[in-house]
Amino acid sequence: MPEPLPPFWTLVEEHGAALLDHAQRLVGPSDAADVLGDALLRALRAYPGLAHGEHLRAWLYRIVTNVALDQLARDGRRELTSSGALPEAAAHDPGGVEAFTDLIAPLSDGAKAVLTLRYVADLPYAEIAARLGCSPPAARQRASTAIRSLRETLT
Repeated sequence: MPEPLPPFWTLVEEHGAALLDHAQRLVGPSDAADVLGDALLRALRAYPGLAHGEHLRAWLYRIVTNVALDQLARDGRRELTSSGALPEAAAHDPGGVEAFTDLIAPLSDGAKAVLTLRYVADLPYAEIAARLGCSPPAARQRASTAIRSLRETLT
């Protein structure tokens, strides 16, 4: 049986401080409050349509990450895409993101960036292409090449 949805404000009280920290890591302290506010507004609008109350924390982190990426794109900043640095979107899942970071560490910055955008930020190829300044087929090819390179480093 699916877990019921708690009151939205309960989620904000429980995760608000951590979400603000997350936003600060992604966009810096000056824009973090705006990013969090926008993310919580988006979450509140979508909340009544959720089917169950499972994975709400991860859902909130995803929304904050997406809003932060949108903010960076609007500002013309590409720290999350061109440096190859892993967004700390799931840094609160030590087993997952830290393992992913370690796994892709030997790859080039470009390969790390495309894999991070695809598998951490979970962006579609059209959005990855926009962030990397290439076409969607080129973004798909870059991801494929990065995975192939990763396989080669693991064997």
